[in-house]
Amino acid sequence: MSRSKQLGALLSAVPPATARTAPRPAPPPDPAEATRPAVRNSREVPLQVLIPEAIREQLGIMAARERTSLRALVLRAVRSLGIEVTDEELKDKRGRRSA
Repeated sequence: MSRSKQLGALLSAVPPATARTAPRPAPPPDPAEATRPAVRNSREVPLQVLIPEAIREQLGIMAARERTSLRALVLRAVRSLGIEVTDEELKDKRGRRSA
């Protein structure tokens, strides 16, 4: 094979060296977006965390004193962090019997 044919074969195998416009990267996330409430859905999901026993006991005592659930206490704490928690979401989900 002649050198010109070898060169032609090499050149046809190599992609063109022309500049392509690279896709623009996504803009950095807006910090204000993180504090905006997400679209609400009615579905609830479980959350399990391990905490020190003494704190769990204190939460249980606090819930009993306030006659509320641990769920409500946790959601109030989440609200105090600046995350939107509606009053409807704070309502106790446990069924209460009428006396």
